[in-house]
Amino acid sequence: MPYNMGIIGIGHWFERLYEGILKSDVITLKHAASASGYELKKEQLKRIGIGEKEYYRIDGSDPIPPTFFNGIDLVHISDPNEFHAEQTLQSLSNGKVTITEKTFGINRTEFEKVASYISKNNLDNKAYLHLHYAHKLLTIYLPGMLEKFVNRYGKMVSSSATFFEAPPQEVHKRRLWLFSPNNGGLFMDWIHPFEVYYKGASATDMKIAEATNYSVDHSYGTEYPTGVHAVVSLKGKHFARDAVAHIRIAKGIRPEYQKEMMRFIFEGGQCLDLSFMHSEVEFITNQRGMWELREVVDGKVIDSACPRGPTSSDILVNDIIALCSGVNQGFSMADLKAIFGPQWQYQDRFASEPVVNEMERVNKFVKDGLENSTA
Repeated sequence: MPYNMGIIGIGHWFERLYEGILKSDVITLKHAASASGYELKKEQLKRIGIGEKEYYRIDGSDPIPPTFFNGIDLVHISDPNEFHAEQTLQSLSNGKVTITEKTFGINRTEFEKVASYISKNNLDNKAYLHLHYAHKLLTIYLPGMLEKFVNRYGKMVSSSATFFEAPPQEVHKRRLWLFSPNNGGLFMDWIHPFEVYYKGASATDMKIAEATNYSVDHSYGTEYPTGVHAVVSLKGKHFARDAVAHIRIAKGIRPEYQKEMMRFIFEGGQCLDLSFMHSEVEFITNQRGMWELREVVDGKVIDSACPRGPTSSDILVNDIIALCSGVNQGFSMADLKAIFGPQWQYQDRFASEPVVNEMERVNKFVKDGLENSTA
């Protein structure tokens, strides 16, 4: 059965979804909306088959025009986070299957308002929160790997996660708004390690013990952090008592230092490293990342593999089609509560802490991340 989709926001996350839509004969793009005028988006809209009459300009926090919902079955929302709560509620209240990228809200109050509406109106099979790294093949295969490795080498005693992103080449494309609390800030923008710990490593409880904010690239400004180091306690069937993760995220890193990697250390001293692949690389290659099991940290490789299979966009589109049939293959509200718990802890305790600008401390933060330090 074909389904007509309306899209709110036509930036890079829509383009990643579009890669999967192109391979599907089930979803047709019907309407689009964003904050830009039609002329600015004309070429892109023409490429994806949206005419001027099917395009809607939404200025700031204006509600979605009612006619946007005419003739569509589902809505994909991927504009700035500050608009997600009200747009998700408006879409659901119009009876549309709704896919919201990254977050239902910028803080606990907004998020719980949307979650409560979904639960009270029995809309769990119409509302879907898209968390990107849940669809990475490394995340999907991680539970099976850990069952085997934990039985062989003991539980995990520590972990690290480094997600360092280089700035875009064109300065005007830097999305400076995302660092502001009005959009949830950097820590929410890089929620991905928590997806992997929860879905891939079966962490049932994640609590932030410490967090330090950094200004990694001053061209992004110094008021809000562009780097964060969080120390997180992890509990779950695969984790030893007092297991701790060191999560380091940053935007504005020099391109040669860009890195998306997670490390897990077992009681026997063995080390499992996951190296993730950018979505854009997935779309044009067979690369889906790589895992390596080492005899000791940074030691000899015991085993390794590069998973093969669908792209993260292919998996998302498959989930969307299932959602249109009334089946939600994504996260439940209980899942989301566990994944977003550390976000609210950070916002409550650490978001307002001073931002470290001293070059020596910033450089150590970057160095520790590049070395996958678990201390």
